[in-house]
Amino acid sequence: MREIYNFKCGKLTSGGDKMKFNFDWNYVAAGAPYITISGLALGFNAPSIALLGNPEEVIIGFDDQTMTIGVKKYDGNENVKSYKFYSRMKNGWVRIGCKEFIKYLSSLTGLEFSPAIRYIAKYDEQEEILYISVLDALQSQKDEEVDEDK
Repeated sequence: MREIYNFKCGKLTSGGDKMKFNFDWNYVAAGAPYITISGLALGFNAPSIALLGNPEEVIIGFDDQTMTIGVKKYDGNENVKSYKFYSRMKNGWVRIGCKEFIKYLSSLTGLEFSPAIRYIAKYDEQEEILYISVLDALQSQKDEEVDEDK
């Protein structure tokens, strides 16, 4: 059975069966959602900011058992420090300075964040949290070391 794409209705058809796609035509150009940790700040690129819904303020949490950093839109209900977010965007990135936290993170993990380490962020739709596992960098560094040995 031959499938034919119908440009008029935007559907792939095959013998009467119709398939509908929901393409985001900007997704490839925008790239993956990244959170970058440098020696001075956490950085968020435009796709990661969009996953959070372009919030004006966020809260940032850290799970020291799993070494996971989580970012969530601030709704005013939590009694925690919030950070200005969307209005601080510059060149498609938002940076939040947190030098002391990054020093602490470095001491816990043994990772150096200079040069910066870029993580592909994940989004938990149910909890509405964008997160990264800091330990993912250790695995990718090990993978690179193995590749270099070949």
